[in-house]
Amino acid sequence: MQSALQDPVVSPRFLGWTDDASLLQRFDVEVYLLRTGTSGTLQQLGSPERTGSVTPDLNNFQYTAPQPGVYAIVVTVYDRANNSARARKIFNYNDQPGFDVTSEPAHFVGGSPRASESFFTRLDDRLTLKVNFSGRYVPKNLELSRRVEPWDINQYSIDDVYGTTFGQRSVDAVNDIAGVTNMSCVYLVDPTNGGLGQGEPQLNQPRTDNVTVENCITNLDTQMATLNLSKPLTRGATVIVWLKASDHRGEAGTVTDIVKVTLDDTPVAIGDDDFVKNRDDKYYS
Repeated sequence: MQSALQDPVVSPRFLGWTDDASLLQRFDVEVYLLRTGTSGTLQQLGSPERTGSVTPDLNNFQYTAPQPGVYAIVVTVYDRANNSARARKIFNYNDQPGFDVTSEPAHFVGGSPRASESFFTRLDDRLTLKVNFSGRYVPKNLELSRRVEPWDINQYSIDDVYGTTFGQRSVDAVNDIAGVTNMSCVYLVDPTNGGLGQGEPQLNQPRTDNVTVENCITNLDTQMATLNLSKPLTRGATVIVWLKASDHRGEAGTVTDIVKVTLDDTPVAIGDDDFVKNRDDKYYS
């Protein structure tokens, strides 16, 4: 199924209609902005946003969508004897971001979710790390993905049903319109230098600094990214993750989050001579 159109100007062409007896006379066109009905599906409610009529030789109907939404183009074709048939094509228009980025941070499970520097002070599994991005990306315009209420079909009408040759959007619900439609994740492990000076790495880039670079596994349902390390994380090592969330616009709708954590499971060492009793009646360190 196709993603949302980002250009508001739509120029449908009505092709494949024939009438051998009296020939075609005109196409009457209506455009509806579909709205959610009581059943929860998108329906043609109220009057059309635009109407028009074009002849088969011109076939030049054009419509400019005024706002993001799910639209239905309904065309009724008439022959010279005034017999008619109709068809419907559904399309999505959305030039806006598919999600909002909230203040809820992406963070390593077991690390400090809201600290500028995050640390593991205890880590039982040093081969598998997880990044939680729950609540970070909130979908917008959820109605764009809803199912459209189908027509009552008869022999003189064609609805936009998935699997037919007429259109791709269909009356079915779609899952590539609202929210995050794609997510990628890459990470590096710096064993000694805290990730200093490390930019976003490339997997095919040769390295000579003992830094490991791998892909993460992301799951949009659980809103988690999993890092399967090739060897156990060592004390003092730093892990940096580049998490990229994209909407239906592709690169133009991509947000990058950088998440960093260091393994430090050693307690602070304090010598016996660091505290002096009865010095100004206080203990100093």
